[in-house]
Amino acid sequence: MTDDISYKTHILIGVRPSGMKVLADWPYVPKQAEVQKEIDRAQNGYVTFVLCSPTSIMPASGDGLPKSGSYGPSRRA
Repeated sequence: MTDDISYKTHILIGVRPSGMKVLADWPYVPKQAEVQKEIDRAQNGYVTFVLCSPTSIMPASGDGLPKSGSYGPSRRA
């Protein structure tokens, strides 16, 4: 994927019974023909294709844990 992620970023995901894989990404809103071209290039076995855009962008801390003060499920004793 590209390093610059914005609200125009789109990714195409192929879904198989065994899991998902990112097939393509664009730093802009792609035309339907561009998306279809990538779907046509994909190997057989995908049961669904998903075109996603970010609804929120959150930086990662690098260790897989949320940064302190970030939103998410809270733990209560």
